[in-house]
Amino acid sequence: MKQKLYLILIIQLFLLCFAYSGNIDFTYSFSGDMEMTLEIEGVEREYFVHIPQGYNSEELFPVVFVLHGGGGNAERTGKFTGFTELSDKEKFIVVYPQGYDRHWNDGRSDIKSKAYEENINDILFFDEMIDALALLFKIDAGRIYVTGISNGAMMSFRLACELSDKITAIAAVSGSIPEDIADTCEPEKPVSVLVINGVEDELVPFDGGHVKVFNKTRGKVIPTLETIEKWVLHNKCPVKPTAVFEINTEKDDGMKVLVQEYKNEDTGVAVVLYRIEGGGHTWPGAKQYLPEYFIGKTNHDINATEVIWEFFKDKTK
Repeated sequence: MKQKLYLILIIQLFLLCFAYSGNIDFTYSFSGDMEMTLEIEGVEREYFVHIPQGYNSEELFPVVFVLHGGGGNAERTGKFTGFTELSDKEKFIVVYPQGYDRHWNDGRSDIKSKAYEENINDILFFDEMIDALALLFKIDAGRIYVTGISNGAMMSFRLACELSDKITAIAAVSGSIPEDIADTCEPEKPVSVLVINGVEDELVPFDGGHVKVFNKTRGKVIPTLETIEKWVLHNKCPVKPTAVFEINTEKDDGMKVLVQEYKNEDTGVAVVLYRIEGGGHTWPGAKQYLPEYFIGKTNHDINATEVIWEFFKDKTK
């Protein structure tokens, strides 16, 4: 499948040369998975792209970047979250980038991360990925979205802070703004923000403070509610929620979801918090990927992947 897609891309680029010269008009369609690389400041970076069933060159397709957590793996992220299957159903391109040494340089002073220690330029990596995707595929430049868990969630915030001209919305799961970049986060443009955080998260604490993995500190984050407040103010949303509701479909699990939405009705930009009461450092709706004693409980009142796409799909620049 991958070899076939590479051949299609070569043919596509060949045909584009003629199309831009005005000699021919053509359309094409294909779907599947491919591995791609970019060289960023002398470092080869890898990312995986899934082209949804029904993709064709006559439409513009949204793009969703899905970021793994620290120590994670891009290839496994699609299976874990279910974004690949959802992209086929909802018709968006999904991208799974691989962090440097399995980590993102999300802005924390984390001396245990090579991405931080070597000052890896992940902002440029995402900037150039978007440009490469725009060259190869029919993407909707006004509908570029980023989501991630833990280290990937914190990287999502940094991207929203520094690449707001290209990113329309982010969704952070089990993560808040790193303390080191909180005061300097001044996006040029509004970015819609969804946060899904567990109150009982002991790795990335809901109330802020040290990120801890195996009792070792990995930098600090600001409190979840402060993160929400910052984006509400930046996006000029009402300071009081425009909607508040509770979700509790699993009555016997000791968990429930409290939702607060802040929406700027003039621009459509929104900030939404899904507060998982009793939830841990997890992806709601997915498998319990590590024992409860380590990461806490996984909530099943919601499916985070579906909630995230529902939040993303009507956001545009």
